Amino acid sequence: MDDDRLIRTLMHEYLSREGYEVVLAENCLEALSILEEASNEFKFLVTDWELPDGSGIDLIRHVRHVVCSHYMYIVMATSHGHRDNLTRALNAGADDFLAKPIDRGELIARMRAGQRILDLETRLTHLANSDLLTGLPTRRVFEELVSKEWGRARRYRRPLSCVLFDIDYFKRVNDIHGHAAGDQVLREVGRVFADSVRDSDIICRYGGEEFCALLPEATSEQAAIWAEKLRKRLSERDIILDSAVVNVTISMGIAESLAEMEDPEDLVEIADQCLLEAKGSGRNQVVCFNDLKQAAAESANRVDPIFGEAIAADAMTQVVSSVTPESSVIEVSQFFLTYRIPSAPVVNKDGLLVGVVSDKDLLAVASQPDPYSTTIDQVMRRNPICYPPDIPLRVVWEFLNRVSIRSLFISQNGKTLGIISRQSILRWLANSVWKKSAPVEGGGVGPVSTPQRIETAARLLADASRKLSDDVDQFSEDDHAAMVIGSVSQMQELLNELLASVGEGGGAMHLDSILESYEA
Repeated sequence: MDDDRLIRTLMHEYLSREGYEVVLAENCLEALSILEEASNEFKFLVTDWELPDGSGIDLIRHVRHVVCSHYMYIVMATSHGHRDNLTRALNAGADDFLAKPIDRGELIARMRAGQRILDLETRLTHLANSDLLTGLPTRRVFEELVSKEWGRARRYRRPLSCVLFDIDYFKRVNDIHGHAAGDQVLREVGRVFADSVRDSDIICRYGGEEFCALLPEATSEQAAIWAEKLRKRLSERDIILDSAVVNVTISMGIAESLAEMEDPEDLVEIADQCLLEAKGSGRNQVVCFNDLKQAAAESANRVDPIFGEAIAADAMTQVVSSVTPESSVIEVSQFFLTYRIPSAPVVNKDGLLVGVVSDKDLLAVASQPDPYSTTIDQVMRRNPICYPPDIPLRVVWEFLNRVSIRSLFISQNGKTLGIISRQSILRWLANSVWKKSAPVEGGGVGPVSTPQRIETAARLLADASRKLSDDVDQFSEDDHAAMVIGSVSQMQELLNELLASVGEGGGAMHLDSILESYEA
């Protein structure tokens, strides 16, 4: 970059003869436009000090701190050869200094010196970012790239899947054939893994005999097809060691980005739970999140000593309010503020659950130039986690206990019946289990009086109902909806307390009443 046309022509001629591909710019604005559009394509920047619209010093600082994600070798070319100027240029981020008028031999020598430094930097970066054994990216690099891909998938509402797998009974390979043979197996598995992914996929050796892949633009169904092909390919492959030929199999867990996930760690965590299920149910298989839920339901046929025959409907809280995909961000924001709620399910015109939106989702787009034109369909989180109302409560408890997700939906035939969270299950335990063994007067433990629990809950429910009735005249017509929703949320908790107090059979009555109410 130089504002002198003759110097640009000479530099282009000198460097082109040496095999460099050269792009010219005559001012800061043009240079920044070129760099921001394709900064990864450039390894060198040669810039003049004084420019019509700025200085080379400012440009260097901007390139170092804003533009480039990789290391670019920067040469400052100027007639200001004073020592102080040299110091300023180097402190700003320049790597070398080239005096004007430009001497061809000196220019080429400095460029070759820069190339040696870039080659060394490339080798060091590769060593730092690659697993020494398999050559795959390290877990640290993987996590950095995953954060960027996670943000892109959330921003553009694209599917994103994670596949986590490890080698079955890998310890046996080390025990029987030695650790050198184990290293050969890891290298071969890593090579097959790398050959099986797309250029857009992010892969790594996650640790030990465990590997991980992030598949952008892939649903869990598509990821499962890919994973099954990889599993078969490895299971049918003979790995030739120095003293033997071995076959290995892999177990694989798959998770897709779900509405309740807050960060990429949640996605990897669910994939890890699916991997544990694959290993626990026989190994050499692929388990997706839906398979994980099904396996948990099938294992819950026995009566649990703590949860008994309790089902999810016993602990859930009914959904009071929902929003539609067509609503604008501003409308739903005002709805949240008025009714003092942090999130709501999103249902379509047929009443089917299609997503969930929270105040955090709204906050991310509420400051856009025209938020009225932004609909909830553009910001909501899809793929909400759903369980049927009659699934054993223990299954939901096990899931929430194993992952960082805090709540999920209870639905039937695609329609939302309620929400169940960790707090919901704690409340159910407090009402149905803990109180039965609460300390009694004189020491020891004993059951709490059921009539007393019912009386307390009923009294509080009556008080809440009376307060709602008394407050009707104190609010304007526009405030009635907010007042009712706030009161009903409180009364729901008390109704759950009453239903939990009636003992066995209460859950079934609760579910029947919910379904009848929903149909009505």
